[in-house]
Amino acid sequence: MNTRWAIFGTGGISAKFVSGLRHAKGAKPQLVVSRSAESGRRFADAFGIPEVAEGYDSVTAASPFDVAYIATPPSEHARHAIACIEAGKAVLIEKPFASSVAEARRIADAARAQGVFCMEAMWTRFNPAARRLRDLVRDGAIGEARQAHGAFCFTNEPDAANTSFDPQRGGGALAQLGVYPISLLHWLFGAPEAVEAFGRIGDTGVEEDAAISLRFAGGVVATVNTSLRALGDNGLRIGGTHGSVAFEGPIFRPFGVRLQRMTPRRKGSGSGLGRKALLREQGLPQKLSQLHGLLTRGGKVDRQLFAGNGYHYQVEEVGRCLAAGLQESPEMTLADSIAVMETMDTVRERIGGQGK
Repeated sequence: MNTRWAIFGTGGISAKFVSGLRHAKGAKPQLVVSRSAESGRRFADAFGIPEVAEGYDSVTAASPFDVAYIATPPSEHARHAIACIEAGKAVLIEKPFASSVAEARRIADAARAQGVFCMEAMWTRFNPAARRLRDLVRDGAIGEARQAHGAFCFTNEPDAANTSFDPQRGGGALAQLGVYPISLLHWLFGAPEAVEAFGRIGDTGVEEDAAISLRFAGGVVATVNTSLRALGDNGLRIGGTHGSVAFEGPIFRPFGVRLQRMTPRRKGSGSGLGRKALLREQGLPQKLSQLHGLLTRGGKVDRQLFAGNGYHYQVEEVGRCLAAGLQESPEMTLADSIAVMETMDTVRERIGGQGK
């Protein structure tokens, strides 16, 4: 099935998306929709897109595209997505799905009422490495999953003109970065049954740092760190009774997984005064252990290299669903997007109640 795409928004994320779109089978960018004709034409010329529409309210049922990629600020997602849905156009909405759970429900209700396909563009869920990690966890490769940690943190200069720091446009560490680990943990373990969080509100009014604790119905406990002001490890690791599995590469675009296996230890009744135990605590064995740790991190790396820049996998999922007559992707359901927004809203409430 060939699909013609309209690109809503001409920012950096749209540029990455269109670059990836070219690797997707049966998909092509047909139209750029921008608030200004000048910005739209400049973007269209850069990527060889044939048509430009000025103004986000210009979309009608007759507009020459099949699917809209909504990459405007989060505060505008609901308005732009619902306008497309009411025109009978399928939509792929950049994460976060909306700026609140109430808006997420409005989008989902509109899509269901119109019978139109709708999906959140959480592209990492469709990345080969992410799917491999999920399979390993589900297949029991690490035993019973019990612990998880995800982080996405970068350091930025605060700037109210930047969407990330603008509360009116849906900024904040959660919307811009934290949505990745939160969504991936939902994908692996379902919605959490308990949420706690601490954080810092910056001078522009958005949460700049957040430390989050989650407990899932299956017993898994998880931590999430996200920040607009501090550099972090930016990964995902799941720990179980017989090992752990973690992303190789950044959480948003991993290129492999590292699987470490371990048989649960049995603590004996010894005092630790045996010859081998004492020898291990000497300077030379400890130095060799440190050097070995610097040279190897242990475990087995399963390479899962992505094609292109990795953005096309979600595009191919949209095409697959449309060809099958589906209104939702089983990998990124509307209920799941709503649940992720519920978690994020709860985190914001916890942090907002603490002040700056």
